[in-house]
Amino acid sequence: MPSGQETMILSFTGATVDEGNRYARDLKDFLVEIDSSIRVEQRRERADAQDFGATLALVLGTTAATALARGIAAWLQRNSGARITVKNASGELVAEGLDSKDVARVVQALSDTR
Repeated sequence: MPSGQETMILSFTGATVDEGNRYARDLKDFLVEIDSSIRVEQRRERADAQDFGATLALVLGTTAATALARGIAAWLQRNSGARITVKNASGELVAEGLDSKDVARVVQALSDTR
């Protein structure tokens, strides 16, 4: 992976398989739309599963953290009740019920887990 890039895994805590698949597809499309520099791949939890996958793998550069945080906050506003767990090599963050005033805190939390 090129210097300055990081991989993060997003999953949907407490969601059913169907909800997780729908959330993953919707958030993937939303994040790519707001910042094309974020590479997003939808993954299955198990290789033998029939679903499209309820987990997203993201590769983003250092400048994409703000776009990611804004995207997660905006997406959570549209999908009340959803919870997203963001994991990377140094830790994890659970996000739910965010709004625009929370973006700075999410960016800081994402930076702290790097």
